[in-house]
Amino acid sequence: MRFEFAKKAPLVVVEARLNSKGPFKFIVDTASSVTVVGREAAKALGIHQNSNSAISGCCSSKMLAVGSMQIGETHKSKVPIVLGNLSRLSEETGTRLDGIIGSPFMKDYQVVIDYPRREIAFEQSGKEHRRPTKFRLVSNANFIVAETKLNEKGPFNFLVDTGATKTVVTKKIGQIFGLHGISSGRKKALSGFFAGTTMVLSKVRSFQVGKAKSTNVEVGVQDLQSLCDGVGIPLDGVLGYTFMKDYEVTIDYPKREISFEKQDESETDDSFKEVRR
Repeated sequence: MRFEFAKKAPLVVVEARLNSKGPFKFIVDTASSVTVVGREAAKALGIHQNSNSAISGCCSSKMLAVGSMQIGETHKSKVPIVLGNLSRLSEETGTRLDGIIGSPFMKDYQVVIDYPRREIAFEQSGKEHRRPTKFRLVSNANFIVAETKLNEKGPFNFLVDTGATKTVVTKKIGQIFGLHGISSGRKKALSGFFAGTTMVLSKVRSFQVGKAKSTNVEVGVQDLQSLCDGVGIPLDGVLGYTFMKDYEVTIDYPKREISFEKQDESETDDSFKEVRR
């Protein structure tokens, strides 16, 4: 099925139906340990927060469930959710968002995101790909961690995050590769773990995952200690849109394999054009 990008950020947005109602607009976020339903969508579904599910910050602490969730032809029953306040994210991305698709929905599937063609599919696990590489699923949250190489050096541990508008490296990695301030200065991050923060922008000469290799990849340099604490392991960076944008990305959760395949440019859609503020 087709997906769209948020207006001000290259976030994958799909239409979903919950309990046969909708469609609602959801971000696909592999680094979200929960599937989030926004307040307005919850109200439309007849889900009312109470004293046991009060929202503090972004999301409530109380786990709920919807009877069914459908994205394209993929239908799943009894999907665990939390309620969330998505007004800030909607404002910053320029798109009214109703929720976030997290790992609880995706963990049983092979998820295929074709960035150039703007197509996404949730398929049964098992399809063979030309250049898969193994990844680790960390904790019950199903965080995806893949080994990468930067400038032919590594391997380094990167969190795969389709909800990150930038590929990010730690300050330590930035120091090792001399990445501080060699590009266009600083920019505010729009989503993911770095929402609202400002990071130094730079570029790495080459960035490789498995056999997939890109050159002159834009990266942000950021302190990732709080992210490492949340994931539960040391990380060297976050694999985001600035690497994945050129590929058909296949994440096979049950097989714990990820692949990046480039498409024929003549068959691709126009890439996301960032809105400058």
